Amino acid sequence: MIKSIILLLSVLFSNISVAQEKNTLEEDLKKAIASENLTGAVWSSVSDDIVTIGAIGLKNAETNEILDTNDRVLIGSVTKTLIATGILRLATQGKLDIDSPVYKILSNITFDNPWRENNPVTIRDLLNHTAGIEDSRFWQVFSTKSTSTTPLEYLFTKNPSVLKVRTIPGTRFSYSNMGYSFLGLIIEKITQEPYENYLDKNLLGPLGMKNSTFQFTTQKGKNIDRHLAMGHFDNGITQENIPMFLRPSGQFSTTAKDMALFTKFLMSDGTVNGKSFIDKALLYQMGNPTSTESYKNGLKSGYQFGLSYRDRYGVVGKFHRGNTTGYRATFYLFPEQKKAFFISFNTDSETANYEKFNRIFINHLEINKPDQLNEKENLPSNVEEFEGYYKMNPVRFKLFAYLDLLFNSIKVEKKKNSLLVKSIQMETYTLVPVGSNLFRKEDRVNSSHVLYKNGSIPIISDGLVTYEKVNTTYLALMWLSLILGLIGIIIIFLRGSYLLFQKKLFKNYQIITFPFLSIVGLLIPIPFLLNQSFLNLGDFTFANVLLAIVTGTLPIAMIFGSIKIWRNKTLTIDALGTLFILQWTVILIYWGVIPFRLWS
Repeated sequence: MIKSIILLLSVLFSNISVAQEKNTLEEDLKKAIASENLTGAVWSSVSDDIVTIGAIGLKNAETNEILDTNDRVLIGSVTKTLIATGILRLATQGKLDIDSPVYKILSNITFDNPWRENNPVTIRDLLNHTAGIEDSRFWQVFSTKSTSTTPLEYLFTKNPSVLKVRTIPGTRFSYSNMGYSFLGLIIEKITQEPYENYLDKNLLGPLGMKNSTFQFTTQKGKNIDRHLAMGHFDNGITQENIPMFLRPSGQFSTTAKDMALFTKFLMSDGTVNGKSFIDKALLYQMGNPTSTESYKNGLKSGYQFGLSYRDRYGVVGKFHRGNTTGYRATFYLFPEQKKAFFISFNTDSETANYEKFNRIFINHLEINKPDQLNEKENLPSNVEEFEGYYKMNPVRFKLFAYLDLLFNSIKVEKKKNSLLVKSIQMETYTLVPVGSNLFRKEDRVNSSHVLYKNGSIPIISDGLVTYEKVNTTYLALMWLSLILGLIGIIIIFLRGSYLLFQKKLFKNYQIITFPFLSIVGLLIPIPFLLNQSFLNLGDFTFANVLLAIVTGTLPIAMIFGSIKIWRNKTLTIDALGTLFILQWTVILIYWGVIPFRLWS
């Protein structure tokens, strides 16, 4: 009798403690959501076997409906963790081999892979974002042309240039939404049914995720789901869900409770109802990269099978974030401690600090904070070879490769017993040596960067971004070209405006007539682009075609001006301005920036 009373009291006090903890957590989340001007969020946390769920804020800012724990949300790229789990399930069943080349399954789609003979793109490469293909194109992301049933093959057959492999498959991480869309197509080829149907029945069903689906649902019109929270942008602007071309990479609606079930499974031994559902060895590899150059050179961080290694806030875990039109989500696991959390916001804000919520959960879950790796007294003996400028290789988006070269390159220099990393877009940070060729960012627990060589080329990598040393003269010339081009535009614009005012612009002897008109022409698409939804940025629209025409006209106008210069045989300020712009447009053509075709 006494034992029963003691047990009852312990359960009662335990429940009171959990309730108090939830209230405290919810209060902190409410304050953070209010301070960041977010519409609402649903969340769940797991601590051992205790699951806590909650909902805060509004489901729809227009109707002032309150968000409920049973309401569904979109989770963007966290979908990739579920797609990867579905692939691991098929591998466990023996229906596919993770190390099988993709061409053996998708024989009608051919990668442009210079290393195909020895390094074909494999399913593992797609899972790990190491296939070497770019992330996506504008038309694949920002488009209203997609439907919920657009064949996945269309992503790769419309423009075969998306199949270009830029680095040796398996060696370097480069995030790719196209890669996970390939995995959706692979599931369809193996199962002979839409990947949404197959995974709903054969993944979500057995895991008990009855209120989740890979199917397209929306808040209005066809496929309506009245439990789906409305998406929002800043200032409470609403956005209903729309179909996407890259749907395996980000189309998934779920609840906080279902994500808690998924979390518990990922931290289990891989069994469902006492039977192996996913091979334990495969399950444990999620978030533990083993194939990249950086791993083989000693760095343990990176991405594998739908999760990335994450070292932040003094804790180490496995992680995936996601965002899609109107939503942001975070998924964080600490398997060794059997703790985790998930949160999805129905606001896609450009100004909010979403990292704040991670800190709140980590503090409330009392995640263990391991000691930092000790700093070594000396830098590697060959560290001078690694000083200098570096460019990203590969970059995520081909269209922005030129801008990445100029603005995302970094400078590495020695400073006493550490390395200083500088760039234009990022804050300067310090790397301290922790042994061999490994370094730790000052706010990290474990090694965060590795130095190594690929042949004779010095490399620095954090497991997710790889930088190759670049010739300083080359980078300086690229910057000089940009600066001269911008100076040229200013000269031609000012001189042309003056001549127009003086009514001399259209005199036969003027060098800058066409150059000036082409520069002014760059302003023409602006009002049309401003009046066009960002969702149409990748579509073949009047505004986008106009943008391609005016940017494509720029080098032609400079050539006309250069012909005038050659005929006049006089190097005036107008001539210099024209030549400055001409050399820059040649560079932009080489890098594929102009003509600027967003639908390409």
